[in-house]
Amino acid sequence: MVDDFELLGKRLGRAEIDAVNRGGVGREWALNKLAFTTPEASFAAKGSWAAVPGAAAGQRRTAMTFKLDIADAGDLLTRFGMPGVLRRGRGRLEGDVNWRGSPFSLDYPSLSGQLQVDVEQGQFLKADPGLAKLLGVLSLQALPRRLTLDFRDVFSQGFAFDFIRGDAKINKGIASTNNLQMKGVNAAALMDGSADIVRETQNLRVVVVPEINAGTAALVATAINPAVGLGTFLAQWVLSKPLSAAATQEFHVEGTWADPKIAKVPRSLQLLPQGIPSIPGLLGRPTADDGKKTETTQ
Repeated sequence: MVDDFELLGKRLGRAEIDAVNRGGVGREWALNKLAFTTPEASFAAKGSWAAVPGAAAGQRRTAMTFKLDIADAGDLLTRFGMPGVLRRGRGRLEGDVNWRGSPFSLDYPSLSGQLQVDVEQGQFLKADPGLAKLLGVLSLQALPRRLTLDFRDVFSQGFAFDFIRGDAKINKGIASTNNLQMKGVNAAALMDGSADIVRETQNLRVVVVPEINAGTAALVATAINPAVGLGTFLAQWVLSKPLSAAATQEFHVEGTWADPKIAKVPRSLQLLPQGIPSIPGLLGRPTADDGKKTETTQ
């Protein structure tokens, strides 16, 4: 145990490491316990660090099951050199991940696994996210120029959320999700698509659902899960809630994290997964840009 552990210039608080060398041909280290505790969060993991079968001599891979319990996400990001990105936020991040290299050197190109996130009561701040560019994408600050309803300031001034929930799969540095949900006071934002962690690019669909009636946005956000992804849910949503669907706005986000390109999806194509035709009249009257090439922000 180390009371004040420091790695690569970052103070990780109290550290507990229990590793056993199993020896043998593979020379595997079993990580029985890897834990860090700070005032902002506690991290606990177990796994292995072993030679890769069939790989060149000396190549090892880390496999880890972990859970991060978060008391203050904003302060935790500040500890890791990313201040001014998030205010408050408590919850958890957990999953199973593996990558090429040691437990203390995360290799993004080889990173694979799956994650679940559930964070409550926080706010994205209106600031250049710097190293936290992916959180800048999630803050949706680039959307206001495309929003036409009365919740434009919900995003431009820093989205305050009741919760962020969702699951993601990672394959060789590319993270994908079909059910990321963010619920605020006046709107919910739903996402599916992928983000390339190595190249810092994205290809996402973002659906913004206004709080028309009490509980509308909360119902949308809590009904999605990995088995019922965003596409399937929205097809049902259009049929069962035409009023809310008519006020909902959909966007396509691509390009780099630092300079995302936002395209508003034409009304006639909104809310429908690929392969399901639009239903005339169900989503209200077409917008002026229906049928035209969608303009992107620069």
